[in-house]
Amino acid sequence: MAWQNTEAPPTQLERIEAVENFMQQLVLLLEVEPDLTRETMGAWMQLCSATARAHGIETPRQTLALERLRERVLGASVDVERAPAGAWLS
Repeated sequence: MAWQNTEAPPTQLERIEAVENFMQQLVLLLEVEPDLTRETMGAWMQLCSATARAHGIETPRQTLALERLRERVLGASVDVERAPAGAWLS
């Protein structure tokens, strides 16, 4: 079927679903991870996707859309400078 073709770019609907999935994962992670970093967020998203695929609740197309979103959101181009704990940025 055409929707299972992982080579074609994600559709607009698949991208929207990936954003919704990302936000759900982010909210859950913010509740349980006090020291959230780009690395821990990426690892958590990979774990969620692997679990969803293992249980058959995420298609290869959904996985691709979420991986592309993860690359854009958590990529090095979005790097930020972290201030020391308790310090204010000016």
